[in-house]
Amino acid sequence: MGLDARGNIAAAEIALYIPVLLIGVFLALRHGFKREAGWVFLVVLSIVRIIGGVTHVLSEHDPSNSTERTIYSIMEAAGLSPLLTASLGFLRTVTQYSPLEENTLLTRGLRIVGLIGTIGLALAISGGVSAGDATSQSDLNSALTQRHAGVILFIVMYAGVVGTTIFCWQSRSLILRYRRQLLIGVTATLPFLGIRVLYSVLSSFSPYPLQIVDGQQVLSIPSNSGLGKFSTVSSEWGLYLIMSVLMEYIAVIIYVVVGIITPLGKDAPPVYAKEDGSSESYMMGGSQQQQYPQQQYWQR
Repeated sequence: MGLDARGNIAAAEIALYIPVLLIGVFLALRHGFKREAGWVFLVVLSIVRIIGGVTHVLSEHDPSNSTERTIYSIMEAAGLSPLLTASLGFLRTVTQYSPLEENTLLTRGLRIVGLIGTIGLALAISGGVSAGDATSQSDLNSALTQRHAGVILFIVMYAGVVGTTIFCWQSRSLILRYRRQLLIGVTATLPFLGIRVLYSVLSSFSPYPLQIVDGQQVLSIPSNSGLGKFSTVSSEWGLYLIMSVLMEYIAVIIYVVVGIITPLGKDAPPVYAKEDGSSESYMMGGSQQQQYPQQQYWQR
């Protein structure tokens, strides 16, 4: 049995994300594996897309296997989270070694947005698992409510990324040279991320392709009118290819290219200066006062 159009797209994603996975590991080793750095989430996204692609292809060869269908459905819904989380991590990197790093409003805001994304991911996964296990319409409706809540939190997370990016641009004179290049990269991805988030919203609220009949899940392909064209089983696969797969991959490629060409390690960390002119400064109580060399921020 051959693959349909969506199956071919899934197979293509496997081929496309394998090199991204390898490059992502390289970038994480180069720039840091810490969660806050963001690069490790390119690795996570690649793994999610590869697993989703494999299970999608397998489910087309064996449509009766509900487990594979549930897995690729969860991977499709959850894949947006690591990409948005990566964007947050890159913005944290942008603020490193600058007064922005000491901005309480900014740092707390980033933590809150990250927490919102984590909750959204948990709801997306929980909703997907619950939908796969549903044996009554009420169970299915509850699962769909979780999915809807999750995607709404992704909207909030995207808004947080946009707002933080704007804030960083307003303070760009304080940002180190190569971290400004990373900021440009994050900014370049925003339109593509916006379309990708929009597709997730439309897909989440589209008619669900399964119905409960006598305690069993039965495939019910919705019409291609209205939100039906955004369903995961819609024959209108062009919208899925352009608004979801392509937009996401363009954003990933931008991050990969920026990660390769930007030597973040060349941005010098801040120096410490005492009031008497020596190399360290200590405030009352023994704390160390960080001094930021303004000439480094303006260096081009």
